[in-house]
Amino acid sequence: MSSEEVKGKESSVETGGYSSSYAKSVASITASLGVRKLLFWTVFVAAIVVHTSKQTVDDYSYGSKTTKYTHYPAYKYFLSVLWIVFAYTFFAAINSGICGRSGNKYFLLSLLFCDAIMLTLLASATGTAGAVLFIGTKGNSHDGWSKTCNVFDKFCRYMWASFGLSIFACFLLVWIIVLSAGAIKA
Repeated sequence: MSSEEVKGKESSVETGGYSSSYAKSVASITASLGVRKLLFWTVFVAAIVVHTSKQTVDDYSYGSKTTKYTHYPAYKYFLSVLWIVFAYTFFAAINSGICGRSGNKYFLLSLLFCDAIMLTLLASATGTAGAVLFIGTKGNSHDGWSKTCNVFDKFCRYMWASFGLSIFACFLLVWIIVLSAGAIKA
């Protein structure tokens, strides 16, 4: 046997009889599915935390005051985008698991494009919610906006937790995009 035949047999044994580019593509898709599962649960928990963020404070001069996410348009937008990304992640994971293993590069490219759109939406909503949350925490003396997080501390803790989870979800989406690009390249 020549050395090329031996190399060919060794590479087919390592990859189970498939070409190495196919094995790399399957490995990228499998890793992408794992990250999608983590993204799914991260976005789900972030959405639940926003949805349950409500606090009522008794103020002796004005009576009882309540704040919740529905009082802020930025948080409504944030919650809507979280649910959109949640649903997209669910369906993308199913489609990736079924169709991605076939190695169809057009499917993977369209999934990559949709992942980029979801990243843009999620980053936009996270930035909007973060800006409102920062103003609630620090206030804005130039415009006369007072701090609200010193009064509604539980509400702000919930929103900070959801904000942190959504930033983590943005990083997961970037990671998914990189893995999908690696699967297309392979």
